[in-house]
Amino acid sequence: MVCKRNRTPCDCWTDMNPSPQSEVRPQSAVLISSLVVVNIIWWMVMIAAIGLGAIHLHSCPVQPNIPIYLIVLGTTSLVSLSLTYTRANPGDGMVSIMCSVCTVVLHLFSFCWFIAGTIWVYPVYPPDYTNGTSRYCHRTTYQFAFTVTTLVWVTTTFIFFCGCCFALLTCCNTIIAGRRLIPSRFSYYGTISDSQPTAGDV
Repeated sequence: MVCKRNRTPCDCWTDMNPSPQSEVRPQSAVLISSLVVVNIIWWMVMIAAIGLGAIHLHSCPVQPNIPIYLIVLGTTSLVSLSLTYTRANPGDGMVSIMCSVCTVVLHLFSFCWFIAGTIWVYPVYPPDYTNGTSRYCHRTTYQFAFTVTTLVWVTTTFIFFCGCCFALLTCCNTIIAGRRLIPSRFSYYGTISDSQPTAGDV
């Protein structure tokens, strides 16, 4: 590459060696777009959970807690997401701390509530979708709760598995790098075997 006459050497060096930010920018755009799509989908799912739970609050005699489970799960998820957005915006330090504390508390409550919902949803599978029976539960409400609960468990298991694989790979790379850095007893500023004569031998 030829540098133009009116440009400084720094400008030419910048052209020949682009900054890492310009190389990472497309990946960041894809990541941000994916997060936005996932957030929009999750908002829609949680709003649907609140609506189904509120409309069919008394339409699941086999387990009356399932509609309540959907309402509380949707509400806590939307509130925690809203607090996460508020914490991400720059502002007063105390407000950010309070949002962080509330977010942690909501996440802990959502986890415990999700465990309780799992106990309520899975044991009654499959319920009776015929109205008037003792094991009746509204079809859409129950299937929605069952699907959301299963998807969350599958996603959590997948993330846990990927985290374990990443941790194992990191440990292996660290051990291999450590062994390469430790000098061997047969080497001193280079590899010297026992059979090769040293400089002081006659």
